[in-house]
Amino acid sequence: MELRRLIGIVRAWLPLMVVTALLAGAAAFVVSNFQQKTYESKATLIVGQALSAANPDYTQLLVAQSLAATYAAVAETRPILDSLITDLKLTDAPADLAGRIQVEAPRDSTLLIITAQDADPAQAAAIANGLAQQLIKASPTIRGQEAEFLKSIDADLKATQALIDSTQSRYEALSAIDKRTAAQEAEWQALEGQLVNLRSTYAALLSFSSASTSNLLTVVEPAEPSTSPVAPRTLLNTLLAAALGLLVVAAIAFVAEQLDDSIKDAEAIEEVAHLATLGSITKMSGDRGRQEMYRLAAFLYPRSGAAEAFRALRANVEFAAVDAPVRTLLVSSAIPGEGKTVMASNLAIVFAQSGRKVILVDADLRKPGVHKLFNLPNAEGLTSMLRSDAIDLQAASHETEEAYLRVLTTGPLPPNPAELLGSQRMRTVLATLQKSADLVILDSPPLEAVADASVMSSFVDGTILVVDAGRSRRRSVRRARELLERAGARVLGAVLNRAAATSPSSYTGYYGEADDPGKAPTRRPVTQPGSTERPEPAATRPG
Repeated sequence: MELRRLIGIVRAWLPLMVVTALLAGAAAFVVSNFQQKTYESKATLIVGQALSAANPDYTQLLVAQSLAATYAAVAETRPILDSLITDLKLTDAPADLAGRIQVEAPRDSTLLIITAQDADPAQAAAIANGLAQQLIKASPTIRGQEAEFLKSIDADLKATQALIDSTQSRYEALSAIDKRTAAQEAEWQALEGQLVNLRSTYAALLSFSSASTSNLLTVVEPAEPSTSPVAPRTLLNTLLAAALGLLVVAAIAFVAEQLDDSIKDAEAIEEVAHLATLGSITKMSGDRGRQEMYRLAAFLYPRSGAAEAFRALRANVEFAAVDAPVRTLLVSSAIPGEGKTVMASNLAIVFAQSGRKVILVDADLRKPGVHKLFNLPNAEGLTSMLRSDAIDLQAASHETEEAYLRVLTTGPLPPNPAELLGSQRMRTVLATLQKSADLVILDSPPLEAVADASVMSSFVDGTILVVDAGRSRRRSVRRARELLERAGARVLGAVLNRAAATSPSSYTGYYGEADDPGKAPTRRPVTQPGSTERPEPAATRPG
């Protein structure tokens, strides 16, 4: 996808993206504020005595790490949880309590981290500390009969230490005597040997005790009540919801744009039909109930932005035909309802305003519309001239309030439009019209609907393809271009109709300088003698 198209998609959908993000963020903010707050507390234990040992033993460290993982699994067993519920007098079931507790044994560490959550911060801390105590109580059970053995060793260590202390005191007292008796000398030597034996015994007992400390649980950091909740995280939820809303709309936008086969800008016309865009006429805004004649912006509102857009189109048509002047110009579209009749009529007006003699021909012999725009009768017209040489241009056509513009309506509709428009008689009539005008503009049926426009495009000097922004489909425009190529038509370019306004200065309708549908036109609407239609009151043209 090209960057320009990507930027266009973002600009088109940006308001909806922003609104959706704001609404999603606001909804998340409100919901988060109504949710129950959850507090979290952590208690940390250490397995073994790695921190207190002067020379830690690597084997003991490995054993302690393995035991830490074992304790983490034991902490979530039913007996431990039942004991915790009983001690803290909780009303939770063991399964519910397990869902609010997490015990981790970090890799390559002898630490055991207990995390508890609760709506009450004090209760969360109590649960974490209570579970730590339950594990400490359970540790002798995990060790099996080793507990009794350790108790015996600890008692022997204390007794041996006491005996060493008393023997050392007596030994030091005898050593302080300069002249000992024979009995004192004998006692002093005996005490010296006894101290050696006692210290050896103490060392042996200590080695047994140290070998078992890898299974010792100690609280390093007790849990404290938290001052701020961990859930809901209002700010985070708000930002995530806003971002999610933005992404959802963005995804919908890109999918919709990929599935949307309509043409919205000049770049799309160039891409699909390989045609230059001669002009861009913005979308009409106004009362749809007004008469058809009010679409003649170039006549009724000559100082409006709409009229200026048609004048720019006129200039581009002249530039496109600079190498081979155009005397006959066909205006068509791919499908019905794309605004070709309004386009041809306004283009005829601006050419006439430039001083060129123009004849506007309604060559849509199936669904004519020019006579409605100009409020003209349709008793005589193009078919009358095709049917009989006795009816000339003056009798079949109508003058307008534009001095250099005449309108030739369809006249009675024939049963065989395609054959009639493709006949030699049609070429003869067209040549006759050229003798009376500088430019003949023909409004034709849609290219995809019938073959009429394709047939006429082969013998006119130039063709303009009208493309309705947002309505014309890529397939239809591509097909229309192919039909014109097969007919050998000289296509001057395309006109983008009902395009979106791109700047504040762009007009947004056909109605007046200020785009006010209720504003009176600068010029009086077209009227014809004998017409039954009554135009709305018009303002007097300024002098």
